[in-house]
Amino acid sequence: MQYTTAPCKRVFTKRNLDFKKIEVGYNAGQFHHGARKEETLINQCLEYGLLIDKNLTARTGEKAYQPFGKWCVCFALRNAQNHITGLYFRSTLNNENAKHFYLKERSGLYPGYPNTHTKKLILTEAIIDAATLLSNDEIIKDYAILSCYGTNGLTEEHINAIKIYNSWKKSYSF
Repeated sequence: MQYTTAPCKRVFTKRNLDFKKIEVGYNAGQFHHGARKEETLINQCLEYGLLIDKNLTARTGEKAYQPFGKWCVCFALRNAQNHITGLYFRSTLNNENAKHFYLKERSGLYPGYPNTHTKKLILTEAIIDAATLLSNDEIIKDYAILSCYGTNGLTEEHINAIKIYNSWKKSYSF
């Protein structure tokens, strides 16, 4: 992963995020331009909400799209089978009104469902908090991490994952 954009570097440094230890990306909003501009890619991005059609025309006269989550660090949300089912974007800009973005029809958990090899589960308020903890080897050797989606973001999917974790924990003695 390239991470040379200054706002991205600031977020990584400020939050003690180690991109070598966690899965994280950065959306500069350029992935659908130039040689990467391909109709199938654009249609799939429109379907999933990564591009937004606002009926704009580019300087070249071609159709233009607004990228979703531009200038954001990006984290994958995963289902119980560990498949990516959603994305969360955290703005690198200092904009109080636009910090957190989820793709439409959000599903999945960050960093994923707790595994059976951990002894304790830490719930965090935000995904970026969980990512910071995941960058710390001392924490992740004994703890599973699970992020909520903000202060009121404990969803039914989180509760079900915790129930699954608790059933594993009861099945094994630590």
